[in-house]
This record gives sequence, structure tokens and C-alpha cells, in this order.
Amino acid sequence: MTVQSAQLVLPISIDPDATWAHWVSRLETEHLESAVRHVAGERDQGVFVWGGAGEGKSHLLQASCAGQSESVRYIPMDAVLEYPPAAVLEAAEHESLVVIDDIHLLSEHRIWQEGVFHCFNRCMQNSTPFLVSARTAPSGLTSFLPDLQSRLSLLSVFKLPAWRDADFETLLVRLAHARGLSFTPEVARFLGLRIRRTPADAERIIRSIDQSSLVEQRAPTIPFLKTLGY
Repeated sequence: MTVQSAQLVLPISIDPDATWAHWVSRLETEHLESAVRHVAGERDQGVFVWGGAGEGKSHLLQASCAGQSESVRYIPMDAVLEYPPAAVLEAAEHESLVVIDDIHLLSEHRIWQEGVFHCFNRCMQNSTPFLVSARTAPSGLTSFLPDLQSRLSLLSVFKLPAWRDADFETLLVRLAHARGLSFTPEVARFLGLRIRRTPADAERIIRSIDQSSLVEQRAPTIPFLKTLGY
């Protein structure tokens, strides 16, 4: 699998842990996951995923990139806004998939909005699908060019749902086990009630617990987590 950004040398990388193997599938996300997994093969308009900060949008998009056998153009907007859109988006319509992460960041960047709009049109003509993420639905992108907002509304729109207790505890256990930590269901339940329920926060906190566990040479039990302030 080749992930391309453009002909420029850009500060773009794919998180090696952002794979389907590290994604916690939930009943509420089955249709979304299916749409994202098959977006390149459908050759239709594409998929728009929205949700709050840290809820797993980038993980989902990068997992889709990693799962493609053909060339993909991955464009994380927070890393490319300072570059000219014409260069970043050049020939994107010839990829199997164009992925734009955090498109809401274009709100104050009209030149970028115009660039994405024209790229979208070229991709439509070439049957190249888009996979897009944002913190709001297309209808909430009120500062966007109306034509671009209209194009984004053509995509299949999905919202990442809130995490249920059991699903978030499963995520905590999986993240802990990936680092070699032995997390019991009781420990996951204890921690899950005390932190913000987003994958980003869960990963950050599990990383911190892992480091503290190594330093103190203690297992991640509930008494130990209490000494860390949880």
C-alpha cells in the first residue's frame, strides 16, 4: 500500500497503530465501518465522518488508507495548510481514494476551499471517491463556499456515536494489552469512569500508566491507579 500526499515533501505520516486491528468495533458503528472499508471499491461519491475532537476520526481514516491495495492520497489538513493547495492536490483524481482529515480547518482559508472544490469536481469526473472527516456535519460548515458545502453534502454522512461503558472498557483493555499491561475488567471499569471517553484520551492515559508502571515496577491495579490520581 502506498500513501501519497502530493509531489511535495510534506510532514505527513500514518500512525502505525491506526489500523483495523486496533479499532474497537461497536454495534453503532457497523454501517460506518462498512462504508469506510469499502469506500474505494464503490467508486461513488464517498463518505463524510464527523464527531468531536479525539473520538477516533483520524484513526478511522488512516485505517482505511492502510487497508487499500492501491495508491491513496492522504491529506491531514493540520499538516498542509501552509502549502499551496494546487501542489498538495495535484493529480489527486488519479488515486484510488482521496482522504481529507479535519476539513473543518479550512473555515478561514478560502483558497484552500476553492482548491478542494475543484479537486472534488475532478474526482467526480474520474469516479475517484472522497473520504472526509470534520468536527461537524456538512450542514455545519457555514463558512465554507456554498458550492463546496453542497459537494460535501453529496457524500454519505456518518456521525461517530458516543461510547457506551462496555465498549470503552474494551478499548482500554485492548490498548493496555497492546503495551503488555495486564488490565482486568475491574481496572478498566474503574478507569473508564474517571477519564474523558475518547480514544485519544484513552491512548494518552494508558501510555502514561504504562510509563508509571515501569518506573514503579508495579502492576496496574486499582490501588496503584489511585496513587496516580485516578
